[in-house]
Amino acid sequence: MKQLFLIILFSFSVFNLFSQKLIKDTVKLDEVTVTAVKPPEKDKSVVPMQAITRVELDRISGNTTADAVKNFSGVTLKDYGGIGGLKTVMVRSLGANHTGVFMDGVQFSDVATGQVDLGKISTDNASDISLIIGQPATVCQPARFYASASVISIQSAEPDFKTKPYHIKAGVKTGSFGLINPVISFQNKLGQKSYSDISCNYTRANGEYPFHIRLGSHKDTTAIRKNSDIKSVNLNAALVTILRDSSRLSLKMYYYGSERGLPGAVVFYNPFATQRLWNRDFFSNIQYKTNEKKRLQGLTNIKFSQNWLRYLDPEYLNTEGELDNRYLQHEYYVSHALNWKIKDSLYISFASDFFINTLDANLYQYAKPTRYSSLSVLVFQYLRPRWEVNGNILATLVREKTMEGQPAPDRNILTPSVSCGYRLTQSPNIRLRFLYKDVFRMPTFNDLYYTLVGNNNLKPEYAKQYNAGVTAFSHWGIIEYISCKADFFYNHVKDKIVAVPTKNLFVWSMRNIGLVDIKGMELQAQLQTKPILGLRYSITCNYTYQEATDVTDKNSATYNQQIPYIPFETFTAMGTVAYKSLSLSYNTLFNGYRYVLGENIYENMIPSWWTSDISALYNLKIKDSTVKMKGEVNNVFDKQYEVIRSFPMPGRSYTVALTLLF
Repeated sequence: MKQLFLIILFSFSVFNLFSQKLIKDTVKLDEVTVTAVKPPEKDKSVVPMQAITRVELDRISGNTTADAVKNFSGVTLKDYGGIGGLKTVMVRSLGANHTGVFMDGVQFSDVATGQVDLGKISTDNASDISLIIGQPATVCQPARFYASASVISIQSAEPDFKTKPYHIKAGVKTGSFGLINPVISFQNKLGQKSYSDISCNYTRANGEYPFHIRLGSHKDTTAIRKNSDIKSVNLNAALVTILRDSSRLSLKMYYYGSERGLPGAVVFYNPFATQRLWNRDFFSNIQYKTNEKKRLQGLTNIKFSQNWLRYLDPEYLNTEGELDNRYLQHEYYVSHALNWKIKDSLYISFASDFFINTLDANLYQYAKPTRYSSLSVLVFQYLRPRWEVNGNILATLVREKTMEGQPAPDRNILTPSVSCGYRLTQSPNIRLRFLYKDVFRMPTFNDLYYTLVGNNNLKPEYAKQYNAGVTAFSHWGIIEYISCKADFFYNHVKDKIVAVPTKNLFVWSMRNIGLVDIKGMELQAQLQTKPILGLRYSITCNYTYQEATDVTDKNSATYNQQIPYIPFETFTAMGTVAYKSLSLSYNTLFNGYRYVLGENIYENMIPSWWTSDISALYNLKIKDSTVKMKGEVNNVFDKQYEVIRSFPMPGRSYTVALTLLF
């Protein structure tokens, strides 16, 4: 009993001592908030990817997609001048037809030209814009995402109804060349799980800007750009419902209508032009998307689009005394994609798209083609802590028929793609990446059948893309975030289709260049600081060097010469200083010299040029509302330059904008 008593006493003593120790060592700590900049997806991507956020979109000059993407590296913008001028892009010299333009996963399509005028697409309601080379970052996508060599992806902003059940945005922008641009949007919560989003953007401008004409070796005169006016309206509507299983059902409609003048080439000091262009573009899309957290994820799109275009040349020399061409194209599109999460590190996806394109025109004995296209892609993604491998194989089937003449032959093509990335170090985070992709592009309807310049003998383009790069990002001291990228690329194109403008913007000359080699390098850097005396600094720089040479025939005068309109060097930089609600931004763009024809001689050269823009943005908070005031000075130094020969660009211009959000 004595021993048992001692054991029990000892046990309680130890327990009490242990309890006292716990109480003594338990301390209540004050809450600590850790802040850091989350690395964006573009810096971790295994394929070259660039993005511009809503904050950056507010700071740059302009409010169209063309104004945004021209700041990306590897992008060559074809701009014919003026607010209403046509604006298309080439990425890494592959041509505008190799770049797919998507809004919320739905592609803007134009089977007639294969090119999308980025000046039509407003960024007022965009949350971010991305440029992706090769394979998309998110694998559950329509097959069309995988069919393009590069993709411009526009994501709409998601409304936040935590504080109130509606949001209204109203604003107006005005400035040089008769610009007036009112904008209004209304977002309304419908019940607990649904909302509507309606927006309207109207633009009007006379486009009459001064430019210099060289009369002799030492004499210049000033002329006014004529026939560069525009009236346009852009309407967007969306109805979104979140279902019980957290899946998402959305109906979106888009409309763009415009009338514009087509400024002609200034030839022999004559700026006169009378051509007119009308557009009526519409599409509606139903999209069903399952919860992304599910093991089996689905994405379905059903789309109908109609594009109507009228081109009028009242000075055309024919029996009617004018040329009045009208085109109507339709697209019927259905797509379904499935993504299966086999385990945390392995994903398998399959997507299948089927679409029908038709084109009718009021041209004599026009072919009236119909194209049936099927795209099917099998995708895999394997993720590990230090490395990632993505791959896909795309099957393209094309069938074509015409009401007149001989249709293009059937095409059945398999094109593979693979990309991989490896993380070398954690801090700083340094990664290597590699990409290979096969790309196939059918000639467009205008390439094949357009009465004036169509070429039934055109061959499809085949391109091989290679990319090897290194990325790094980190932070230290007053530098809140810094990232650097270097990518080296090589594209080999067989039977490249080249479109060259002739006497005006609408009439082109189409031809194949047998073989083209494209070699280049992209360098990108981004820096953002912590507040220094209340000021935040950020700077982004992009540099591209590329050689796109014709290597078809060693005996040709154009052998190993730069193909038309590809600059050897481009450089963009944007610096911003922000203090509380005020930010000042400076943006500069450099385009190196290039040639208008395949023979790289002095007479065919367009000189290099620099432009600079300045903008100031101020956000004023008034209770639950925000007032945004913005001023821009574009082409600050009034540089006279041309992107396309004989199409002078605007000099210095000014705009001011006022926007109310409540």
